[in-house]
Amino acid sequence: MATTPLQVIDTHAHVYPADHLDRLEAIGVDPSSTKVARDIRAGDDDTDMSARLRMMDAAGVRVQVLSVVPQLPMVDDPAAARDTARTVNDSYAAVVERHPDRFLAYGALALPHVDASLEQIRHCLDDLGFVGVAITSLVQGTISLADPRFDPVFAELDRRGAIVHIHATGNGANCPMINDKRLEWVTGAPMEDALAVLHLLKADIPRRFPRIRFHIAHLGGDLPFLARRIEDNFEDWDAFPSSPLESMRRMWFDAANFHGPSLRLTLDTFDPTRVMCGSDYPYFQDEKYTRAVEYIRDAGLDDGTVHDVLSGNARRLYGDALPPEIR
Repeated sequence: MATTPLQVIDTHAHVYPADHLDRLEAIGVDPSSTKVARDIRAGDDDTDMSARLRMMDAAGVRVQVLSVVPQLPMVDDPAAARDTARTVNDSYAAVVERHPDRFLAYGALALPHVDASLEQIRHCLDDLGFVGVAITSLVQGTISLADPRFDPVFAELDRRGAIVHIHATGNGANCPMINDKRLEWVTGAPMEDALAVLHLLKADIPRRFPRIRFHIAHLGGDLPFLARRIEDNFEDWDAFPSSPLESMRRMWFDAANFHGPSLRLTLDTFDPTRVMCGSDYPYFQDEKYTRAVEYIRDAGLDDGTVHDVLSGNARRLYGDALPPEIR
């Protein structure tokens, strides 16, 4: 029995099918990176999905938007990357088909392979009806998303006006100060989100491809806190080719952060109509899954803003892809 009306849209959640994790390891992905996604009620089997749905009901969440990041097939072999991306995308489509009123999906790409990624964009958006694609802050752990080799991917996403979800890789941005102390998920993940955005801004990608709707995880890391410093470096030192603050105010941010003052800062700094609920499920479950919703209600916001963050802003982003009764 739901404790609150099922109206909330959780824009940041993951499903990690066990066979997908097995396949990643079989094509050469380091098992130490897939371990974090195993045995945490994150699969697509009936048992794990039933537990997920119970938690969604208890929190008043009607819809989760799913992505498989950072468990992507970022390997050297283009055929292995392509086939694994397609297989997990088809698995996600099966989840959505079984529960069409509860889940939407972001597709997985086969980066760094451009042609294979373009193929998956077509498959995900045309064949499977996904709402966008999800990519990680670094490709293969070292390659910037802003690398010019990926311009054809961004050009196709721009042509389609696609949503692009950016999520950390979990490698601590290759920083010894983070990784030597095992802080890759404590602080590394939100720092990666922010650094990925800054790389995109350095390359002027948001302005060059203005129809892409970027959805940034974890409130954008430290971007709201540093927004004035970032803009000053553009105004005074030509650190960016165009206004970073203007570009960031056109991006969407999910609230998978769970700290009321941080949420208020983000709403004050960026466009408050583009901040959305997010849980980071399965990494926060049971009472902490409900917290992803309740902290927004308890953050000292006016009722209209609470409504917009919990559902209204996501309705504007996802539109007709949502179940008719909550559009």
